[in-house]
Amino acid sequence: MSTGSVDAATESRISEPPSTLKEFLSYMGPAWVFTASQIGGGEVLSVPLGGAYLGMEGIWLIPLITFTKIFGQYYLVRYGVMTGDTFLDALYEKSWALKWIFYYVFLGGLIYAIGLSGHLGETAGAFFELYPAISTNLWMVLTVLAGLGIVMTRSYDLIEKIATSLLWIFLVLIAFVSLSTANQWMSGLAGGLIPSVPGQVSGLGVGGMAFVLTMFGWIGAGFGPTVSYVWFAKDKVMGMFEPIDDGHDIDKYDLSDEEIDRLKGWGDIVLWQNLLSSVILAVFSFFMWTAAAATLHTQGIQPSGFTVIPEMAAIFTTQFGQWSATLFLLTTVAALFSTLIGPLYGMSRLWEDAFALHGLFDNFDITRDTVFRGTVLLFAAIPLSLNLLFEAPLILFALSGALFAPVIGLMYLSVMYMSFDIDIDSLSPTRRWAVALAIFAGVVMIVSGVWEARGSIQTLLGL
Repeated sequence: MSTGSVDAATESRISEPPSTLKEFLSYMGPAWVFTASQIGGGEVLSVPLGGAYLGMEGIWLIPLITFTKIFGQYYLVRYGVMTGDTFLDALYEKSWALKWIFYYVFLGGLIYAIGLSGHLGETAGAFFELYPAISTNLWMVLTVLAGLGIVMTRSYDLIEKIATSLLWIFLVLIAFVSLSTANQWMSGLAGGLIPSVPGQVSGLGVGGMAFVLTMFGWIGAGFGPTVSYVWFAKDKVMGMFEPIDDGHDIDKYDLSDEEIDRLKGWGDIVLWQNLLSSVILAVFSFFMWTAAAATLHTQGIQPSGFTVIPEMAAIFTTQFGQWSATLFLLTTVAALFSTLIGPLYGMSRLWEDAFALHGLFDNFDITRDTVFRGTVLLFAAIPLSLNLLFEAPLILFALSGALFAPVIGLMYLSVMYMSFDIDIDSLSPTRRWAVALAIFAGVVMIVSGVWEARGSIQTLLGL
């Protein structure tokens, strides 16, 4: 349904989607921030463990996971671009059959902050390896202060520039590090790409299909970056977010046929954003896995906890010299730091909008900026406090991911339902293969989350 053509005054409410490579790349910012945020999570903390324990066995999981989970992410962002409502806003307006997922996602900010303890600990550990004159605890404090200094500016443009720069720095560096060890892993690549059930990975406490499910939860789109990506697209002002940002009181039924065609074009832009992001995630994960397989696995070293990155750095020093270890550590620092700042911004924006839906800013003398900054402080204080009190970063990271892997699956499935409920048929999903992959990813994420939560809770309880 549409109103047909519109007059010249309203014709530009929705811009033409990018039609050249240069224009497309100018809108890749949300995907760059998402990719940079995600790479520092499972890709840095868990993928090297796979390479260290299994060698090249199991590397086939990387393309499988990255190129299926990304379609659930795609539809989450696409829904906002098509409607002007984030999926969270839409869930809040639904009946309790779906509305409860809104609160699950909202509380997920706290659980994700617990998981950031793993990122913060590994970042500080890498900094300590580079400059041991400063203690690991002090590096944690300095890292948090640096992250707060960036995120507190409340500038999406600044976050985008920093995350994009870090993304390409660590992508180039880890590619160089991995390719310099190609003679160690190339012979096992063909066999590793053949699907098989991997063996035990003691550093994660799982093996076989449990390892597959764990990797499905850790590699690719995770809870914090997934949710944050939606707000990155909103702040980038794409599709239906544009007229709303310009102050137009616009409804989907007000759209002309031309504007609907433009929105469909923006949907395609979101698809290509996600596909390119998926390629980068797969390439980076491949390089991290092969680097660990070529160094730790060949030496029989099986790291865990804070020792993953230092053990790899030590091997690089032995085999190639201090320069290679320094490159690897710089790569790790860039990856992990980007994981801290992206979700800190995105999750705080989520909470700000959630409080707005509950009338906080209409009923009380409090500003959005105050809530945003307070939330940033809270999400930064949680991982810092946990790391100063406990030394179990990977367990906390695993538990956090496990508790909210199911919500990623629920978000995928619920947004698919809402996408087909848009009422304007031409704006509903049309690629059946993409829909099938998104549903598959949603179901697997629910199963993997339940499985991993069981194992993490047993580990924490000492069972």
